[in-house]
Amino acid sequence: MGGTGESRLLSLHERGGVRHIKGRGPGPRVAVVHRSLESEHDIPRGAADGAVAWGMQESVSGHRPSAACRRLVAVDIVALLVGWSAGWAIGRGDTPLTAMSTGIAMIAAGFAATIACFSAARLYRSPLNGIRSGALGRLVQSVAVAAMVIIVWQAALDDVVPRLVLTSVVGALVATTIARYGFDAWLVSRRARGDFRTTVVVAGTAIETTRLIEFLELNPETGFAAVATVGGRPVFADGATAGPRWMGGLGRTLEAVRRTGASGVLVGVNGLHGDAANQLVLTLSAAGIPAYLSSGLSAISRVRLDTLSLAHEPFALVRPPRHSRLQAVAKRALDLVLASVLLVMTAPVMAVAAVLIKMHDRGPVFFRQVRIGRNGEPFTLIKLRTMEVDAEARLADLRHRNERHGPLFKVSGDPRVTPIGGYLRSAAIDELPQLFNVLTGRMSIVGPRPALPAETAEFDDELQRRHLVRPGVTGLWQVEANHKASFDEYRRLDLFYVDNWSAAMDLAVMIDTVPVIARRALRALRRPAPSAPAPVGSPSPIPKAIEVGP
Repeated sequence: MGGTGESRLLSLHERGGVRHIKGRGPGPRVAVVHRSLESEHDIPRGAADGAVAWGMQESVSGHRPSAACRRLVAVDIVALLVGWSAGWAIGRGDTPLTAMSTGIAMIAAGFAATIACFSAARLYRSPLNGIRSGALGRLVQSVAVAAMVIIVWQAALDDVVPRLVLTSVVGALVATTIARYGFDAWLVSRRARGDFRTTVVVAGTAIETTRLIEFLELNPETGFAAVATVGGRPVFADGATAGPRWMGGLGRTLEAVRRTGASGVLVGVNGLHGDAANQLVLTLSAAGIPAYLSSGLSAISRVRLDTLSLAHEPFALVRPPRHSRLQAVAKRALDLVLASVLLVMTAPVMAVAAVLIKMHDRGPVFFRQVRIGRNGEPFTLIKLRTMEVDAEARLADLRHRNERHGPLFKVSGDPRVTPIGGYLRSAAIDELPQLFNVLTGRMSIVGPRPALPAETAEFDDELQRRHLVRPGVTGLWQVEANHKASFDEYRRLDLFYVDNWSAAMDLAVMIDTVPVIARRALRALRRPAPSAPAPVGSPSPIPKAIEVGP
């Protein structure tokens, strides 16, 4: 996934479940049965019935995507009413516009204009995507347009009050942003359980359908769920047949949609020969079925992607990445200002944490480790120590419990983590000393995770491009996929950031980081107090990891 050329096999079980099966060695992990994509092969009736039953269960057991849209509208209505009302209450003065009747009229006008702008900006388009997917920018634009409506409305009354407009707009923006972040977290958790997802039939070659199924299951926040496949028939390396069932060649696409009740077809156009993709889209359009086309491109933001109509034919334009000197200066200025402010604000917190760390075992307060920075240059990363002093020496004893794919390492319930260290990690307090690395220019606030030399030694040439930018205290992967075991997600998001970073993206990631840390800290507070770590040789239960393999 993400242009790596590697595919992991998936065994889907229960609703929304996914099991990653590691390959037994290098090379492709999918055996492809070469068949004509256009021919309508007969499939065993039992397999077809199983596919229908599986797909229909997914369709009716989970909440429908339209229900999520209605809930989002309700969330926006409440948030906007609260935001506009609070803004009016704060900004009102001794002007005619502050009369109760006029104030109610202004709130109603602002509310109606904002909802209309949200709809025009496609913020309610199915499948709904979280605020991290670019909705924040459209949210700001919509509220700005609503502010212009209020200014025109005030001008018509011959009494423009800039203070009132500013407070009302800021109130609406803050209330809606907070409400949508909460909705986003709720929606992602529900989609991970299989709810509120648009069901699709995945069409394409065996390699493409496997890649797309993997992508959808690793990223349930996209809002799609595969219920069947058509086209090339993938065969799992171990002979397993669980998951969205193959229902025949491309010629059976309409039948697959009808029998599974899918809402559309996701087409992987890579590898489809001749006019197969075009004919499939025409057939689906004639039947009134939406077709979602996967180009196979990766690491391209929608800012760089545009569609053109040339002589009535659709073309996609991909603009090269451009990072101006002004963008670089803005990014560095943002780093310096924010790092300085955060160091001053969090100094008391770090001081208390340092005292608790010292009291635990009289060991060093800081943990220093060599990481790889921009242009492949090593530097010393600074963190508050959250593990026992001999943690590095005990690493080899825990390798067999690694829950990450690829060269990354993570263990749930790591016995090397101290009791206070667990809380420091959950609230990201241990990361605060990295702000000194930001001030010295070795790191940025936002960027790829700083990798260890041993990890970078296993990166291929393409992933080495992550070192074209400074590593970050936070970043896309840290915010969106740190809980996922997939190394492909790590790779995909890092390369996406390298080619598409901007000061605006950095600001959005910083905003995203706050609720992520808040949720982790709240979960840590609800957990029972950790006991002292057990000795290395003592038996301890091994948590169930999500990957399974030989």
